[in-house]
Amino acid sequence: MLAVLGLPSVSAFAQEPGPDEAIFVFAGRYTDAYFDRSFMPLSASYEDNFVLGAGYQKFFAEPLPDWHLGAEVGAAFRGGMDVSGELWAGAVARYDGFHLGENLRISPSFTFGLSAITNPIGKEARRAEQRRGDPSVLFFLAPEISFASLDHPDTELFVRLHHRSGAWGTLGGMGDGANAQVIGIRHRF
Repeated sequence: MLAVLGLPSVSAFAQEPGPDEAIFVFAGRYTDAYFDRSFMPLSASYEDNFVLGAGYQKFFAEPLPDWHLGAEVGAAFRGGMDVSGELWAGAVARYDGFHLGENLRISPSFTFGLSAITNPIGKEARRAEQRRGDPSVLFFLAPEISFASLDHPDTELFVRLHHRSGAWGTLGGMGDGANAQVIGIRHRF
């Protein structure tokens, strides 16, 4: 039917399935701003704390072309003025359909889940004290953009906002928890 209309068949758009697992590492600094003001690297105000993390992703479904749904788990060391550990797990949605020219893939993604810490540090500790909240378990959000060369599509660089939040008091009586701007590298397999 499509050929009669002069359109390519669906099989003309079919691609080999991509990798559905990934491991990644990242590093970054915490901002002392709220979530909405932590996106801009040049205008954000930083605190003297950092995060080093690693994680694993597994994609289970591709509901639409270039859309991938899966899960992410990770662990991080939080340090600087104090020391803390973090574990998180959540659902991840990713879109691989943006290409810049013939050599660069740009993939936005979003992770949503839960994050647990050993103890709060920096601005998160001050926010917990001000609200008399408990930030030990909060919601986890990670909006991200990754970049990969189409010559080596399974290795990519990414930037993400590593965010913990009580969602206006829903968890732990907390509002905003902690926000870190991070840069990382991911290998998909």
